[in-house]
Amino acid sequence: MKRYELILDNTQTFFLQLLLSMSCLTKYKFKKRLQKFVPLLTLAYILLLALFVNNKVAEAAKLTDGTWSQSGSPGTTTITYTNTTALDSSSDIILTFPSTATVDQDGTGITITGQTTPVRSNNTVDNTITITIEGTIDASLAVTITLADGLTAYTTTTYAQESLAINTQDSGDTPVDFGVALITNDNTTTVTASVPLFVNMAVDDSSIELGTLSTASVSTATQQYTVNSNNQSGVTMQIAHDGDIDDGSGNDINAVADSTVTAGSEEYGISVSGSGLTIDATYISGDNEIVQAADDLASSAASVSAATVDITYKASISGTTVAGDYDQVVTVTITTNA
Repeated sequence: MKRYELILDNTQTFFLQLLLSMSCLTKYKFKKRLQKFVPLLTLAYILLLALFVNNKVAEAAKLTDGTWSQSGSPGTTTITYTNTTALDSSSDIILTFPSTATVDQDGTGITITGQTTPVRSNNTVDNTITITIEGTIDASLAVTITLADGLTAYTTTTYAQESLAINTQDSGDTPVDFGVALITNDNTTTVTASVPLFVNMAVDDSSIELGTLSTASVSTATQQYTVNSNNQSGVTMQIAHDGDIDDGSGNDINAVADSTVTAGSEEYGISVSGSGLTIDATYISGDNEIVQAADDLASSAASVSAATVDITYKASISGTTVAGDYDQVVTVTITTNA
């Protein structure tokens, strides 16, 4: 006697058991009868599979995100989106609003692209508005829905941005497409910071030594001031002194009067130069007397960084200049401009 073997998958085994229960196979040997039923089982399996594929419902398509806006509090509701799958007559567009919005149960105002008399149905329990169209809506059509009285309330302060759901279904209530329409309430963030105002001035030498003066030459010594400030309107430097350079006994060295301290003449004064600051007209050229009262020395019209002012002190004497030790206190200050 010949032996027959067959490996079956789960589906074939199911159909095999079904057919065996409806036949008189119990009167025959299982393996003998199986040979005759295998072709029938295979054919039945193929037919059922084809039937299943042919009747499979198409998967709903995702809509590109649309927009949702409110003209007031809440005002008119406007929703725009681009349709994906064509809708036939009597299809529905279902709008589901978030909990921050309250659907107007009695609202009737509605317009929709390409439709003359759409029917609107409000459901405050589900917070939905269902729109039944009387005409078709083509695929890829830009759709605008306007609801003059769609909502009775909408809270804009809960979320910076949120959405309502859009679902479409055909006239047989089969889902077609789904998506969202986004509304932006206040997604801007104000960032604040404060930059403190500062000004500083450094001096490289606060003790100027002109040494022993001579009729044969002019004695000089230079000091440098460095200025920094972030004041938008800039800064102003001023210079002043406590009196003429003298010996404390009533004798002084004359202030320069001809813009040049000259050897052999009794003269004392300063020359000024700088970088990053504008030297005042009084000191912009030559040698000049230091004015006793605070006098503008240099300034800027904007913030400055590492600006420098060089002050060169100069003195000369004549043969009649009284011997002694002479001194003077010079004060330089800086202020920010208004």
